[in-house]
Amino acid sequence: MRAKYLLPLLTLIPLVALITSAAYSSGGITFYSPSYNGETYYVGQSITIDAVFPQQFATDGATINFFFPNSSLAATIPVQINGSGGIYVLNAYTFPNVQGTWQITIEVAGGAAVGSINVNVIQKTPLVTVNLGYSVVGQTIPQTPSITLTFPNGTTTTVPLQGTISVPSGTSYQVQSAITEGNVRWATNYVSTGTITPATTSITPTYYQQYSVTFNYTVQGGTGYTPPTVYYHSLGTNETVQAPATVWVDANSAYTYSPQLQSSVQGERWITMNYTGIVKAPGEINAYYINQYLVALQSQVPVYAIVNGVNETLNSTNWFTQGTTIKLENITQYVSSTERYVIANFSPSALVTVNQPTTIKVTTITQYLINVNSPVQLSAFINGVNETLASGWYNQGTTIKIENITYYMGNGERLILGKVFPAPQLTVNSSYTITATTITQYFVNVSSPIPVQVLINGSKTTLNSSWINSGTTIQVLNYTYNVSPQERIIIVGVSPSQSFAVKSPVNLKLLTVTQYLVTINGVSKFYNSGSKIVLNASVPFYETATFKGTYNVSPGATITVNQPITETLVVSPNYLVLGGIAAVIIIVIAVVVIILLRR
Repeated sequence: MRAKYLLPLLTLIPLVALITSAAYSSGGITFYSPSYNGETYYVGQSITIDAVFPQQFATDGATINFFFPNSSLAATIPVQINGSGGIYVLNAYTFPNVQGTWQITIEVAGGAAVGSINVNVIQKTPLVTVNLGYSVVGQTIPQTPSITLTFPNGTTTTVPLQGTISVPSGTSYQVQSAITEGNVRWATNYVSTGTITPATTSITPTYYQQYSVTFNYTVQGGTGYTPPTVYYHSLGTNETVQAPATVWVDANSAYTYSPQLQSSVQGERWITMNYTGIVKAPGEINAYYINQYLVALQSQVPVYAIVNGVNETLNSTNWFTQGTTIKLENITQYVSSTERYVIANFSPSALVTVNQPTTIKVTTITQYLINVNSPVQLSAFINGVNETLASGWYNQGTTIKIENITYYMGNGERLILGKVFPAPQLTVNSSYTITATTITQYFVNVSSPIPVQVLINGSKTTLNSSWINSGTTIQVLNYTYNVSPQERIIIVGVSPSQSFAVKSPVNLKLLTVTQYLVTINGVSKFYNSGSKIVLNASVPFYETATFKGTYNVSPGATITVNQPITETLVVSPNYLVLGGIAAVIIIVIAVVVIILLRR
């Protein structure tokens, strides 16, 4: 028979110590110690021989023999049977370190009665004291878990997993792994089986309250996605499973789905917003995935858009739910107060409905602020087109060529362009302030029969009717203009004055007189045109005189100077007078002669 162990009061007591009627008979001899064939003893343990013989052998001598497992004699002990037919030899023999099955024989009267019994000699296994207990993560476990013990002698018992036990070293055990009530259980990941050794001090597994949970998922739109992976806690450790799946999950522990599902199409995915949570009860957990597409943005400026009615700033990469409408806003980006980027074009368009992966390209133009500082409105060829140049934003690379235009103010006044800074022609590659200066000019109307010689700001020149800069000083030179050696024009007056500064339109008029050279009898002199000259001459009465030349007139005649004149007095005898005188003389002579003759 096998030894059995009870566990009252947390201590194991050999059952054989409680049973006094146990006995083994062999050859008419009844053995009470050892009490059964195959009883176990330990190396170094003493054995007490307690046996009863048939009454006829009372008071006889007997021999107790101990045989090694190899049947060789180990020891012989002589004994005396008492009057009751029994022997009792306390600590008759101590087993040496020879393990195996020993045979014990008792002989009486030279072999008249022989009984034998076998015992097993083993190395002594000490008792190990082990603390039993458990802890629970979650709600209280509905019943105490159990532990099943299998002793080295092969006996088995199951006890509650609590308190303290003392068992032989080498005792194997198996802990109850789970207690289940429907879709709730308390389970442990403690190694459920093992062997108790002297190093074993406690067996205290932790039981986790768990729910039976089905992790499922739903997908909106599209195909070709990979199922999500669910990360959860089971028995205090991290676990993963591919949905859909039903698993045991620690109560009140966190779970996490894959936040997104990948697609075979680049730029497509499925995401879920309810990908994580706490498992608070058994049942199904469903993650809802929505279809999204990648909208890439290629732009050197921030881009704003109305996304499903909400104003947002687009990133270089954006994931939008299928069907999302994106209305791009054309907003100018200011780099500084003088530089900005203007959106020129959206590709594919300014309104996009997301139904596939899309790349939005934004074309921008760099513009610079051009300030125009000019007293007059400037005209320029802007990229070859004649336009009015005004302060404003101009595209980078724009060519500006300012026209040199005269601005007539009316009433003999005008403005002409002076200097233009930084240059009259430039290409816009930065911000500029174009400053134009003007010169005010007034029209000087010259009225003169002769060239007008003047000093303009000290420099001699001939002045014709022309535009003269405001502030210019003009001094009219008084000179004689020789038309020919016989004709000249002289200045007799200047209007408004001979010297003046130009501050308004001017009518400059030279008052002149034409003079002609008049030569009378070799004496030359210039006379104003229209002058009256009386040609006087004193000649004897007996002579006659005539002015000959330009005009053939007699002395005393008046001539008008309207051309060069040359007059020479020509004198000749007055024959009539001289004849009369001669006649008178003749008469006088004749009278004298007569008188004389009469005397």
